[in-house]
Amino acid sequence: MASKGPGMLDQYREIKEQHPDTVLFFRMGDFYEMFYEDAVIGAETLGITLTSRDKNSDNPVPMAGIPWHSVEDYLRKMVKAGHKVTLCEQAPEPLPGEKILRRVVTRVYTPGSLYEDSLIGEDGSALLAAISLKTDGIGLAILDTSIGRAWVQQFSASAGFERLRDELLRWGPSELVCTHRDAKVEELRTVISEVEGVSISTFESTSKKSIEAVRQHLEMNDLGSIDLDSMPIGLEACGLGASYVRSLHLIDAVPLREITIEEEASHMALDQTTLRNLELTQTLIGERNGSLIHAIDRTRTWMGRRMLKEWVLRPLLDREAIGSRHAAIAALIKAPRRLSSIRECLKSMRDLERLSQRLAYDRANARDLMAITDALARMPNLTTLTSASTDDLLPHLGAPLISLDSMREMLEEKIVNEPPATIRDGGIFQNGVDDTLDQLRAQSGEGKAWLERFEQEERERLEIPSLKVRYNRQFGYYIEITKTHIDKVPEHYRRRQTLTNAERYTTDDLAEWEDQILNAGSRGNELEYRMFLQLRDQIKARSSELADIARRVAAIDVLSSLAAHARERSWVRPEMLDDERIDITAGRHPVLESMDGFVPNDISFSDNRRFLLLTGPNMGGKSTYLRQTALIMILAQAGSFVPATKAKLGIVDRVFTRVGAHDDLRRGRSTFMVEMIEVAHILRRATPKSLVLLDEIGRGTSTFDGLAIAWSVTEDLARRAGCRSLFATHYHQLVGLEEEVDGLVNIHVQVAEIDNSIRFLHTIAEGPCDDSYGVQVAALAGLPIPVIERARDLLMFLEQQAEGARAGESGIPLARPKGQSSLFGWMLPKGKMSESSEEKKSLPSESMMNSRQRELLDRLATLEPDTMTPREALEALYALKAEENRGEVPDWVEE
Repeated sequence: MASKGPGMLDQYREIKEQHPDTVLFFRMGDFYEMFYEDAVIGAETLGITLTSRDKNSDNPVPMAGIPWHSVEDYLRKMVKAGHKVTLCEQAPEPLPGEKILRRVVTRVYTPGSLYEDSLIGEDGSALLAAISLKTDGIGLAILDTSIGRAWVQQFSASAGFERLRDELLRWGPSELVCTHRDAKVEELRTVISEVEGVSISTFESTSKKSIEAVRQHLEMNDLGSIDLDSMPIGLEACGLGASYVRSLHLIDAVPLREITIEEEASHMALDQTTLRNLELTQTLIGERNGSLIHAIDRTRTWMGRRMLKEWVLRPLLDREAIGSRHAAIAALIKAPRRLSSIRECLKSMRDLERLSQRLAYDRANARDLMAITDALARMPNLTTLTSASTDDLLPHLGAPLISLDSMREMLEEKIVNEPPATIRDGGIFQNGVDDTLDQLRAQSGEGKAWLERFEQEERERLEIPSLKVRYNRQFGYYIEITKTHIDKVPEHYRRRQTLTNAERYTTDDLAEWEDQILNAGSRGNELEYRMFLQLRDQIKARSSELADIARRVAAIDVLSSLAAHARERSWVRPEMLDDERIDITAGRHPVLESMDGFVPNDISFSDNRRFLLLTGPNMGGKSTYLRQTALIMILAQAGSFVPATKAKLGIVDRVFTRVGAHDDLRRGRSTFMVEMIEVAHILRRATPKSLVLLDEIGRGTSTFDGLAIAWSVTEDLARRAGCRSLFATHYHQLVGLEEEVDGLVNIHVQVAEIDNSIRFLHTIAEGPCDDSYGVQVAALAGLPIPVIERARDLLMFLEQQAEGARAGESGIPLARPKGQSSLFGWMLPKGKMSESSEEKKSLPSESMMNSRQRELLDRLATLEPDTMTPREALEALYALKAEENRGEVPDWVEE
């Protein structure tokens, strides 16, 4: 007696034990079912009905199901929600001696291992970060399985976790994998907590296995030029990631087409704060529209679109490589007809990069092969167009594009123009490709012709116009007659099925021809399937060449896109320098320049002009000026032309920005704390070749604290770091540092005063700002007139208070500009402040300062900042503040 084999739920539980951290999609007929806790998760995540199996039992089993033909939609939703999904298919037939169909795992889907366009989108990516933690360093590999690329990095133990956090935030992986054995796993979890939207997986692999996995990929894909000893921990991480993906996809090896060793000195460093503040790939509200990428993207292919993003996020440091991109763009702009022809050639081209990877995964169908054929058919023209370019880069990119022309011709000769989406139902190959296939098609065609004649003859003979000869998988070919004509059915018709309004029959002749048709069709389909697999393997053998062509086409697409945009917006080629100058004439913000009334501005850095202190009112354009300076540098080093009339740029190794204010309530950080963390990061990492852009330091705390911090940061960047810095501030007292700090230069935003009001000119000029214009800006913002009038009175009083104070001769001069409303509008002296209180005036309506407050200010003037450490200065300020709150004079102030 045949055994039932393991029960259906027994199979489910057995597979679930092997994949405990995943949701099981368990194939049962036309549905994928989930049971137990998986059903609860699936119903909640997918919005489907939660039911139960064996409802009448004491312990009904929770159950939820989805139709098989919609599985990719549900997979996408599950993975997007952060779940892993194990897909179980059922065998077509039960094993010998068993009645229940077996289920087998075909693949595990995780957030970082997806490669299908239907799951990640044509311009999306699902990046996997693999990490190897060692006592002497950290290895990081970023894998994009959709295009077969990996980027490998290695960090020293001292800077490891800070660099790791920066890189994870920059790449934005969907999933992270490490091993349980790694050292410092708990520290890693702390770092990962700062990276939103990443799931964590563990996978057991020894160092030896991981390195061997990388070695296998290098040999398989002819990447032997990579030195395994150059970055051992990083390459071990790469091997870990590859082994992990291999275990998910149930394949022998993950096809990595390219492994890039990421040396720190090869690309401009952009941390997550800078990426966010400059809105390189998305705006602050998470939209692509309004970002730098959106503004400059004129690419025609998905692979070009991805490469443009890669170039923007990884600007070059090598002047020659940057120059070759600039030269290619210049050559295209000078040949507009060639540029137009190249862009037309690229239009609607399918994604060769993704198609080559589908080949490598054995997932490509006949339509994919025809898409490859269509793309390859354009290569001779693209090669001709690029070879005629006057630069060196475009001909270099275009020369190998025709290397697969013979493969294209073979595909054109074998596959029909419009093949089906499936590969098991025939209809893929043209007639004449295979003699046996032609014979089987002829037999099948002869049978189908007989069916047409038979149907027509029976209609006429039986006088039943509605008689039909049809086919389905269950009953094969049959004759269908409606019940109104049942009395006309001849005796030799044998009934096969009864319907509500019709009967279905067969005959001996129909059964005989059915066998011939189905046999020939089935054999033909099976033959075509085997032929297709052989053909796909032939193409797969050259998928690395195809991937190389895809990268070259993507680069041509990006260069032509940048050329088209530069030509359209009148951007110029920057002159890249070996020194540290930055001279931009009439620079514009690349995203905002199209706005009506946008005002271009110059900026200049040099050896004796390394720190620019920018003052001026709110709404004057300071933040825009900072951002456009950074964006111009990033664009130039990415290889693009820039929005200016002239630009001479010394290469920068890093761009740091501290722009805008926001809190981080999730981690319990105030706006001020976030600002200080960002500034601390800049001070630790900035080098003499860096560009630092600061917009308002010291807000969110007291005036004394804020000014002290801004002052100290200014001195540190200008004197110790020596980097090119642009600092926009409302602390007008700092403008006096121009006389004390070498290389510090004051610049300001210009405004025009008209009848006690102001008009923003949005132009940058030399020197400090004459006025902060705070009250005027408040009036423009719509504050009530009584509030504005009161503010003007108070401002006048405070100005008079400031004028009444004078300093000792040895003090450090801090500016006292017209309209300065801060209590710091005097000379900060080394000696004692004048007691000329008789010169002070008060408003008739109320006294603004009592004697205790004046005494505190006078005593503050006795402090000697030149002899104090920063810590002592801050402690003194906090102590003074505390005494002011208690109404007492601090003991440490000397009489």
